[in-house]
Amino acid sequence: MFDFIFRRGNPTNSWRRSDNLALVAALDEPSLNGVRPGARLDSLSWLGRNNSVQVETFCYHDLGVGIEFAEDGTLHGYSIILADEHGEYQPYRGAVTWNGSEINLHQLTVDKLASIIGEWYWMDTDENESIVFYEYQTHELQIELSTSGSVRRFIVTKDPLMADVKQRELYGVDIAWPPQFRT
Repeated sequence: MFDFIFRRGNPTNSWRRSDNLALVAALDEPSLNGVRPGARLDSLSWLGRNNSVQVETFCYHDLGVGIEFAEDGTLHGYSIILADEHGEYQPYRGAVTWNGSEINLHQLTVDKLASIIGEWYWMDTDENESIVFYEYQTHELQIELSTSGSVRRFIVTKDPLMADVKQRELYGVDIAWPPQFRT
């Protein structure tokens, strides 16, 4: 009964997970199994029913994937969770690619990040984590790192956080916006 009340209107209720689902997150395009931000949300129906009742995010705890969507019913962005400090998500077990090549996630550190993806626009560091921001004309790639420098999460979003002047002020950004966008 509570499931019916709390999940009413959730479009994933009728979605069915594909058998033998193999996930591929391409960070350069970006896409999740070929579905790019801006696509209709139902093009992700192969993910199946989501695990939470949140309305802004579809959480797939067992897959290590979060899906953000816009009010118009399109994919806004996605998160790939490799390590969840809160213990909600299992580690993502799919592939992550850059320029068609799979990234070795087990050995990916902040040092290797720059050699694979290139220099970032901005890095913010506090006592709990670091976040690097890569800016593109169509999206932003945020990569969360642990204090030891290992990657915890990839976040792809259509609305760059750094495009907001107040956010740049909060993060202490002292370089020009817009950046020379990466291609």
